[in-house]
Amino acid sequence: MYFPECSRRMALASLHGFILLLISPYFQTINAAEDFKVIGPDQPVIAVLGEDVVLPCHLFPAISAEHMQVSWLQTITNVIVHQYENGIDQNQHQISEYRGRTVFIKNYISCGSVSLRISNIGFNDEGPYTCYFQSDTYYEEAIVQLKVAVLGSVPSISVNEHQDKEISVLCQSEGWFPEPEVTWRHENGQSLTPASETETEKHNGLFNIKTSLQRTNQYGRISCHIRNVILNQEKESAISIPAVFYQRVSRWMVSLTLILVSVIIPCGLLVVLAVYHLKKERQEKENLSAQLANLPADNAKLTADYEMLTVEKKSLRTELEWRRCCSYAVDVTLEDPGTAHPMLLVSEDQKSVSVGPRQNLPDNPERFDIRDGVLGCQSFTSGRHYWEVQVGEASFWILGVCKDSLRNNGGSKVYLGDGHWTVRLWEEEYSTLTSPEIPLSLRERPQAVGIFLDYEAGQVSLYNLNDKSLLHTFTSTFTETLRPFFSTDTTLRIRPVASWE
Repeated sequence: MYFPECSRRMALASLHGFILLLISPYFQTINAAEDFKVIGPDQPVIAVLGEDVVLPCHLFPAISAEHMQVSWLQTITNVIVHQYENGIDQNQHQISEYRGRTVFIKNYISCGSVSLRISNIGFNDEGPYTCYFQSDTYYEEAIVQLKVAVLGSVPSISVNEHQDKEISVLCQSEGWFPEPEVTWRHENGQSLTPASETETEKHNGLFNIKTSLQRTNQYGRISCHIRNVILNQEKESAISIPAVFYQRVSRWMVSLTLILVSVIIPCGLLVVLAVYHLKKERQEKENLSAQLANLPADNAKLTADYEMLTVEKKSLRTELEWRRCCSYAVDVTLEDPGTAHPMLLVSEDQKSVSVGPRQNLPDNPERFDIRDGVLGCQSFTSGRHYWEVQVGEASFWILGVCKDSLRNNGGSKVYLGDGHWTVRLWEEEYSTLTSPEIPLSLRERPQAVGIFLDYEAGQVSLYNLNDKSLLHTFTSTFTETLRPFFSTDTTLRIRPVASWE
């Protein structure tokens, strides 16, 4: 008597299986669509003509892409720039213009982060690139913009011509891209209007600049500034105009007066006086031209210029060190919220962190539960590595590196003991988090900070990217795995690095 009930159950089971078979493709599509997203930088990547550049790209969430197909394409033409599949490069279809110029950087491919290095950048490389990921069941892409820029020569500034109570100052510079901004300034900071439109001449794709300024009864130091708007850098030259240029009476006026009274003065004497004044005027102009060519001449000015040159040389040396660091740029991302402090919110692209309401998160022995800290996804056991962080107007932040093992004690030792190499801003004061702390003196408040790690040399250096000055260099001996460290009371964002290789 149980056979009818058994048959009914079997029929229901068959019906359920048939329904699941019909709707399973629908669920597979939903799951595939939720597999991953491809994230590129939110700002254009800047490259310097003739140098190398790194285009970053990564997956969210941070899953491994080792067994995916990864392609870099020129977005407009859709041609292959570089392709990776089955664990190796597959460049048989690579466009000829990029052969031998691309390197696929897969150091952090297990975290879903890949980058493309392009060497010997030219004008034709500028434009959008597509970063394309494809798994067995799903594909996604992101666009990365590349801009090319060149910083031209230091402007040459000189007096083009001068007459009574009026001079013309000429400023010239070569080798800019794109077309730069040009401004004149007085020593009091006032902007000055050029005498005519700035002339630009394009040669081999680069812009040459020529601009002039008329000055009447005005003296002092004036400067010519030429600025690359993409690199946000400028070069300037200055010249000092002495008051003596405007403190003389025209010899021509004297000669004219003598002619007008010629009816009174004997003709021979008049000619002698006129010749005398004309010769004196010519000699004065020659002397003034020599003075201008040899400015500055006084000892005080020479001393000031020497001191300025010494400061500029030191600043240039630091900037060259910073540019060397940029050649070791890595694509750093933040770890997922599993280890971040409960009050820190990590963005979807894992590039920024901000403070929000305390989240009700499950217990995790690796979580930073004492201080507002989060680590980078990448870990370092050798080599040189550089990344940049936008700090903006944050009133509190801590940046640097720490031992990976510190996560196992709730992160407290990142502030209280050994195993960290970090700089802190707190209550408008900058210092190292060492024992004792070392106060840091800055020329200007940084809007962004660069961090450079040289593992073998045992050095961690932090730079103020406003003026490319060095904040501090830590020295130690590294024997454990290190990770980037971030902490703030507002928002921090990891930004792309402009390549200076």
